[in-house]
Amino acid sequence: MGVAWLGGRRGRRAGIATALASLGTTYVVQRMVKPIFRRRRPFVAREVMVVGIRTADASFPSGHTASSFAAATALATFYPNAAPLVFTLATLVGASRVHLGHHFPSDVTAGALIGVGTGTVTAWLLKLPRFL
Repeated sequence: MGVAWLGGRRGRRAGIATALASLGTTYVVQRMVKPIFRRRRPFVAREVMVVGIRTADASFPSGHTASSFAAATALATFYPNAAPLVFTLATLVGASRVHLGHHFPSDVTAGALIGVGTGTVTAWLLKLPRFL
């Protein structure tokens, strides 16, 4: 949100796009997509060491990864020079979800694709002249 505060008009749009993309994606994945697939998490199906809380919700797709990639995509649309950093951070979020035993690689891949899609649409809408 510092981008929105410090970046003037462009920063406001970038900050709003990033927040909307991230929150909107989280809502869609958690409430609409996961209940359709209901895939069990890796630690349910196998002996996998889990770091952190063993959540009971579905595994597919990864909501953390989707949200991270949505935010990264929206922010990178307004600040292309930030793309390497924000996409590296989003990728690390996805990798950590697999490493910690909470997701399969396909969960993270699907989450990344959903995030890029929603981040792109959100940023595009907020770049239209009628917004802000």
